[in-house]
Amino acid sequence: MRAWRAETFGEAIDVLKLVDAPVPEPKGNQIQVKVTAAGVGLPDVLMIRGNYPAVAAPPVTPGQEVVGVVTAAGPEADVKIGQKVMTSTQFASGAGGFAEYCLASTNSAMTIPKNMSDEEAAGFFVPYHTGYVGLVQRGQIKAGETLLVLGGAGSSGSAAIMLGKAMGATVIATASSADKAEFCRKLGADHVINYSEQPIHKAVRELTGGAGAQIVYDPVGGSAYEAATKCIAQHGRIVFIGYGSGTWPKVDPLHVVLKSYTLIGAFAGARTTEETRAHHAHLVELAEAGKIGVPVDKVFDFDHVPQAIDRLARGEMLGKVVVKL
Repeated sequence: MRAWRAETFGEAIDVLKLVDAPVPEPKGNQIQVKVTAAGVGLPDVLMIRGNYPAVAAPPVTPGQEVVGVVTAAGPEADVKIGQKVMTSTQFASGAGGFAEYCLASTNSAMTIPKNMSDEEAAGFFVPYHTGYVGLVQRGQIKAGETLLVLGGAGSSGSAAIMLGKAMGATVIATASSADKAEFCRKLGADHVINYSEQPIHKAVRELTGGAGAQIVYDPVGGSAYEAATKCIAQHGRIVFIGYGSGTWPKVDPLHVVLKSYTLIGAFAGARTTEETRAHHAHLVELAEAGKIGVPVDKVFDFDHVPQAIDRLARGEMLGKVVVKL
């Protein structure tokens, strides 16, 4: 089969090569999926660079989430052959989704909402399951609260905007340009801060009458996290999702104590199968009701996977970058 692989760490555009690889065979509770579309995410950029904890050494076969048809199953898998699923992949073991076939765990194989295209489905699982864990399960978001979404134009941020609105929150999103700010507004953000024009913390304070945001969704880290700590409400929550800036947040414990806010870690991979399926059922309900969706930025063909990943690495995307096979 054809698969994209990096034998050394670096930028995708430089090190990712199309190779002829054996079709991976499922074991245990694994399934083999014939990929029809794959979502591009920040983890793909980071694992190819060598900055992702789950991939310690090359070679790297990226592609964290896909949609496709189950073509084989291990003896412990409970998914039927021929079923179409969306799922996260076994990229850490070399069977990622930028290939004609990949492997996935039966525990992450989920149904696709009605009337959702392959391109949309390919970008649904990781952003929305991460968002659900961060906002609903761990963040305990409540209707009427003010949610600050950092990096609103990315796939994680755009999912958090729509999910936050679906849960009844007032959403403030941050963006780095006028185009990205307008994109966030179209997703439903009540307010958007273009931080190239004004400081995040000052804008949030003005928008909330000085009260600050009750919950912060942070897939960015770095200076964006520092800005969020300056406008978090008393007894508020900051949910750690990732480090799109390239730097994890630097926590000041004294500030956390004096401002009396909570830091929350959120990792979708830490759930039980029962929790994952329950969360997915709620997300499908919201998607089929038209309350959440996947804003597809650009669809690349399989021969241009390095360019697709490079688009995200450069921060040029508005929503989800997708590869179609």
